[in-house]
Amino acid sequence: MMRLLCRRGAALGALGLLLAAASVYPAPRLLLAALLGSYMALLLWRPQAWLVAVPALLPVLDFAPWNGWFFLEELDLLLLATCAAGYWSLGRERAPTKLPGLARLALGLFILCYAIAAWRGITPLAPLDANSFANYTSPYNGLRVLKGVLWPVLLLPLLRGTAGENGSNLQRLLVPGMLLGLTACSLAVVWERLAFPGLFNFSSDYRPTAPFSAMHTGGAALDAYLAMTFPFVTLWLVNHPPPRRLALGLAALGLGLFAGLTTFSRDIYLAYAAGGAVIAVLGSAHHLRGGSLSVRSMAVSLIFLVLTYWVLGQVFAHGGYRGLIAALGLLATALLLAGAAPRIPRPLAAAGLALLLLLLVAGLGMLGADSASDKRSYLAYGVAWLCAAGGAAMLAVAPAQQRPWGVLLLAGALPAQALASALVARHYGGNDALPGILLAVLLALAMGASRLLPQPPWKLDRGTLTVSFFSAIVYAALIPISSSYYTGSRFSTVGNDLGVRLTHWSEALQMMGNDAMTSTFGQGLGTFPRTYAWENTHGEVPGTFSYAEEAGNRYLLLGAAQYARGFGEVLRMLQHVDVKAGLRYTLKLDIRRSRADAMPVAMVCQRWLIYPEDCSVAKFGAVQAPGPDWQTLETTLPVRGTRNRWGAPLILELYNNSSMAPLAIDNVSLVEVETGRELIRNGSFSNANDYWFFSSDRNHMPWHVKNFAVNQLFELGWVGLVATAFLLLAVGGRMVARGLSGETYAVVSLASLTGCMMVGLFDSITDVPRLSTLFLLIALAGSLKAARKRIKVRRKRPDAEDQDADALAT
Repeated sequence: MMRLLCRRGAALGALGLLLAAASVYPAPRLLLAALLGSYMALLLWRPQAWLVAVPALLPVLDFAPWNGWFFLEELDLLLLATCAAGYWSLGRERAPTKLPGLARLALGLFILCYAIAAWRGITPLAPLDANSFANYTSPYNGLRVLKGVLWPVLLLPLLRGTAGENGSNLQRLLVPGMLLGLTACSLAVVWERLAFPGLFNFSSDYRPTAPFSAMHTGGAALDAYLAMTFPFVTLWLVNHPPPRRLALGLAALGLGLFAGLTTFSRDIYLAYAAGGAVIAVLGSAHHLRGGSLSVRSMAVSLIFLVLTYWVLGQVFAHGGYRGLIAALGLLATALLLAGAAPRIPRPLAAAGLALLLLLLVAGLGMLGADSASDKRSYLAYGVAWLCAAGGAAMLAVAPAQQRPWGVLLLAGALPAQALASALVARHYGGNDALPGILLAVLLALAMGASRLLPQPPWKLDRGTLTVSFFSAIVYAALIPISSSYYTGSRFSTVGNDLGVRLTHWSEALQMMGNDAMTSTFGQGLGTFPRTYAWENTHGEVPGTFSYAEEAGNRYLLLGAAQYARGFGEVLRMLQHVDVKAGLRYTLKLDIRRSRADAMPVAMVCQRWLIYPEDCSVAKFGAVQAPGPDWQTLETTLPVRGTRNRWGAPLILELYNNSSMAPLAIDNVSLVEVETGRELIRNGSFSNANDYWFFSSDRNHMPWHVKNFAVNQLFELGWVGLVATAFLLLAVGGRMVARGLSGETYAVVSLASLTGCMMVGLFDSITDVPRLSTLFLLIALAGSLKAARKRIKVRRKRPDAEDQDADALAT
């Protein structure tokens, strides 16, 4: 009964907080109520549904660039609704899982250190005003960071109660939720690249941010999220999944790999490699202990995969995408031929078919050899590929007695496909492409001929096909991106960038207070941006903004930024605007300044978050001399461009052009001349940051410590750093033990946490609350174990026992 009362009380408390938060959140009331109400109704019907919904929606419920709110976020409303409906539906039943004692102790110490650091960060309490929950330099920024570790703790009873017997719902529901979130985030990266630099434009220095608005001050939110969710693809590709599930898993693999590699972040490359290494090492160790795998076979497989990667890299160097695709198709045919079990029914017929196809391919290739625009080499490849595809289809769906004819088609197609691949590579890259494609041809022919060995090295089963598809997707994504100019330039600056990071970490520690309390318990949660603004050691003044009031009027005050690295690190205020082609717009705003160089710069640009393109800049006419009075600036904004065919957003941005004096701005207006329609919301700033979002992305150092361990030491002190290490060891050690015993979910969870820690080597993580929430949810879910069931023995009353004795005596 007490358990039921506690859960219902927690549900009502969460519901009260949800109603209070929704009442101030800037969104249509009816729509918000309908969405949250529908979600809560779903959880009352199926409480375990949150295991899918929360990880799936975590990366995409981020509307800060539109509504300006990043202290109270859409994810907070979702989690409040989850707690309200989830706790109510749990009832009085005991949870089927529990957290091990060591992990509970470590989590308790960890949360205690965070609570102390949060208190140190917000005290002495500052008065609540328009700036309290609108800026990272606010003393209340620690509360924003704190919620990232409080949400997993609040969700832990619900996680235990809905995980199912032995955690069965984690595999059944949480993993699909992770993959849905990964797919949504990856598709956002694909769209962003389509809308801005181009999907396959790997020479541009454009780096996507996808749905993570926290990257408006730089950082690695996207990297950390991908590092944590990408390993979960493994759980959909192991244990011989059915075809539909295999196809979905491979699609998620391709999207996640493309999204990660096109961030051009060196830490995500390290994270993917480290996560893959954890899965490979623990998985191999389990199979080696079980005797189902030998060291020799592992070594041969690894050598073959590395050799194939090197060969395909040589093909791409001069043969480009076309040569790479042709080589991949050739190797696929060779693999099918090498692993197919049926014998070739008529070797002479196979030789005749091979000769016929060779002559056809050679003829088509010779006809198109002299013209760069002639496509007959691709037609030749298509002919050979269709023959191979027919053989593969017969192996897959034909009756058993007809499958040998599929092997015959593969054997006949392989030589012709080899020649056609050489023609395709030569057509694209000239004679320089021939050495690389020749290596691929030799490798393919050797693979095809291996079926003649007494014990062929391949067996065409579902496991081989899964690994082959996996490897092909990795090769197709990794080779072009790793060979691009921008990737090379990123890795060429590793040494210099590491030196910058080391200097920054040292400076962060120097900015900490010298007293014993600060060393023990830290500077305070969320205090780094404020500390850097006042205490940095090289005289920089980061761009700032604040809301000031005067005689009942609220306005925006843009500070002057001064950076050692020069111009370009200004702080910009942004708002999405619905500008249309062929119409005129009037921009009007009030300013007040103390120096002549404190002038506003206003423009409308195509922009997602941090890269403005195709900007239309406002040109103001004669401006009055600086003084204490407000003056109105007005101009016609010549809009140069509108949304491209992929729907790139158009954003108005404002910033202070001065590096010496602040600039006050009020009453911003952008009016469509023909209709009189006002495009700016909250232009008077009477509602503070509603619909305004800021960006300061060129120099990340004022906003982030750029290292997980140094960040924990700065904010939590030595006690907090030890508590963090204790928690990681407590959950990680259990995952290692379970992984060695063959639990794939534990292996993948450990790989996820390891990848995130690789990102944390060079970037901050905990200053983005949704990342902290996801990290701890993965850690806690991966540490759960089955709870022991208590068997209640009903004792008889003494008088009943006496009656039973009398009956026996009688």
